[in-house]
Amino acid sequence: MGRGKKGGREMKARDLTRVGFRQILRAAWSVTRPERRGTMRRMVALWVVGVLAMGGLAGIWSVEAQTPVAGGTLSFAAGADPDSLDPQNTQSNPGEQVNRMMYDNLVRFSTKMQLEPALAESWTSSKDGLTWTFKLRKGVRFHDGTAFDAKAVKYFFDRVLGDEKPFKASLYTPFVQGAQVVDDSTVRVTLKQPFAAFLFRLAHSAGGIVSPAAHQKWGKDLTLHPVGTGPFKFVEWVKGDRVVLERNDGYWGGRPLLDRVTVKTVKEDSARVLMLESGDTDLILNIPPEDIPRLRKDARFAVESIATARALYIMINLKKKPFDDVRVRQALNHAINREAIVKSLFQNNAEAISGIVAPLQNGYAKLPGYAYDPKKAKELLAQAGVPALKVKLWSPKGRYVKDFELAQAVQQDLSAIGVDAALSTMEWGAYLSATKTGPEQTDRELFLLGWSPSTGEAQWGTFPLLHSSQLAPKGDNRGFFVSKALDDALDKATTATSDQARLGALREVQQIVIKEAPAIFLISPNMIVGTTKKVHGVVNLPLELTYLTEKSWKEK
Repeated sequence: MGRGKKGGREMKARDLTRVGFRQILRAAWSVTRPERRGTMRRMVALWVVGVLAMGGLAGIWSVEAQTPVAGGTLSFAAGADPDSLDPQNTQSNPGEQVNRMMYDNLVRFSTKMQLEPALAESWTSSKDGLTWTFKLRKGVRFHDGTAFDAKAVKYFFDRVLGDEKPFKASLYTPFVQGAQVVDDSTVRVTLKQPFAAFLFRLAHSAGGIVSPAAHQKWGKDLTLHPVGTGPFKFVEWVKGDRVVLERNDGYWGGRPLLDRVTVKTVKEDSARVLMLESGDTDLILNIPPEDIPRLRKDARFAVESIATARALYIMINLKKKPFDDVRVRQALNHAINREAIVKSLFQNNAEAISGIVAPLQNGYAKLPGYAYDPKKAKELLAQAGVPALKVKLWSPKGRYVKDFELAQAVQQDLSAIGVDAALSTMEWGAYLSATKTGPEQTDRELFLLGWSPSTGEAQWGTFPLLHSSQLAPKGDNRGFFVSKALDDALDKATTATSDQARLGALREVQQIVIKEAPAIFLISPNMIVGTTKKVHGVVNLPLELTYLTEKSWKEK
């Protein structure tokens, strides 16, 4: 809306929420000259109708409803059970999103994926990038009543670096030397080598600080007795059914508004949708695209389609001929109509990507990719001496949104350039194993996979997926791609002492990957979350994590 003047004061859009309907009309009327009022009367009437139609006056009519209220239980339906409630041993998003509600990190992500203080109020780094000093928040207590202090932070690092070797220790062991207590509210962390993305690793869910007393008491059973400093405390975990949390009245960020949170495990997409429609839950995850229009038409619900940091692609086994020829790999990329896939299969709840790094990853470089060009694809195949080709195409079914249907779309596009792809699928656990065997034990050729950086930044996945030191079965380089130039760029991204150097190296990584095409680059799918309109303050991170905070609330 434009601006006018009344009584020498500028009226801005936010002023509309402070005045009533008649006052808005009067204000609009007052800024017109008499000779234009006939025309303006009609314009104002049309403007009011338009604003009402767009919900532009919602703030006026629902001021009371938008005022946060305390109390109540919020029910939350997820597609899978947590694997662990010990943040250092969690391997899945369902576990991470529950842990985000119980544990705090030294550093955390804002809703815009910016790093911000949490248990650490501030930090500094030495010029050589080897020493990080954290000033800790004072007066914080764990759910068991013990104090959070520098000793607790040192305990965290001792644990992940020690003999216990929790699953997520690999986040820190390659570059963290150790931690020292300076005083009760100051801790110093020493690195083995510079690592500009260190803070991103601390913001990972695995950076949640556990009560040392609880870990000493429960050991490996900590997953059944989780104790953190977060806004919600653990009540119970009925495996395969639900996790129940209650508010932490002593939370350092303020007393949570919700009394309780119940996270239910409901594996079937359709069952979660029915639960929302029947009122059996307040929030559901992973809504199928075909259900979105119906839910959006229902005035009871709000559906949000959130861009994520996940990249989906078809990895190519370079140990199999003719895929060792870059022209063949480039041809496969030119064959795919990504925009059509986004529009028809995902109903615009996805984004076409040009490489293996999704746009919302920190370190993403906007670079030109492979245009949809079947003619060019055929020319490249002819140049490589393979005008016709039969291939094996593998896909999971149910791991990612529309994964098998995505593979079918790829199969169809490949057929248009003379590539006959035989499509097969298998259960996710078996699929992971079959795609990670060594080069002598596999007949895989093209296989659909995806990755999303739990740390928010691109080095987290590009190194294990593409560095030559990470070849399967030891590592996650399942396509056996080897490039000295890429190794050098990945090494630079890993040991950079500044963000500028890290981002420059990651740009080089992406340039090499796009040119060499070790995969068929596809899309970045959106995360679809549905709630009743009584729910407010839900956090949806592009890391495909949905959780609640002390500011989340529910209308009564």
